[in-house]
Amino acid sequence: MNQTKIGTYSWVVKANGKLSFKEKIKLFNQLIIPSLITPIKENIHKKNLNTDFNIDQIIIPDTKMIQLAVEELEEKASVPIINHSWRTYFWGAALGHIQNKIFDPESLLTASLFHDIGLTPSHLETKGCKCFTHESADQFAYRAEQINFDQDKTLLIKDAICMHMNGYIDPSDPSEVLLLQQGASCDVIGEQLHKLPSHFKNQILENYPRENFNKSFIELIKTEIRNNPNSRTAFLKNLGLPLMIHLNPYKD
Repeated sequence: MNQTKIGTYSWVVKANGKLSFKEKIKLFNQLIIPSLITPIKENIHKKNLNTDFNIDQIIIPDTKMIQLAVEELEEKASVPIINHSWRTYFWGAALGHIQNKIFDPESLLTASLFHDIGLTPSHLETKGCKCFTHESADQFAYRAEQINFDQDKTLLIKDAICMHMNGYIDPSDPSEVLLLQQGASCDVIGEQLHKLPSHFKNQILENYPRENFNKSFIELIKTEIRNNPNSRTAFLKNLGLPLMIHLNPYKD
């Protein structure tokens, strides 16, 4: 992957998560149309695709890395963020199956469980001007090093975590990067939710309830923006992210 690409781990480290004017223009051009039509499209879409899919088809890898990720998440995160992280994986994995994407479940689940660790209280106020995705990726990398985790997977997961806040992923990027962003976007603003069968959505929301997630997440976004006014989070806020969260099709 091009390491100068906006949102990659290398870019986040080099730019400290701050968008230049040219990068803001580039992201704006990629995001503005989807940002405008997503709340309308997802709220008025009344029919699910004829997709026979259920929760049992989603693989939950039983590996040391997943065990460490679950420990990290449950130790540091609130219930809304814990459930959001799991829903992100299930939405992303389901969308991957629907799109016939080949992906590594361990990498996608690990990225999902770590992707918002940087927004948890133990990191949010102490990371200084570091982008929360940078903090999330570094916390994952620290855990991965403890168990000599595969280096290629480590690089992939760090990029996936950091790039999910781009709001847009090129389809040519690795499936895990694409599906983490799609899963998180599906859970935050409801994007592509209409593609999933109702019984599957109900299963996920019953097992991992939202627990007033919208309000909690908007407050976390506000704190991140105060710490990082030139971040992608601040940029997405200016494009209307809080409004899109309010307009999502979920009932918290």
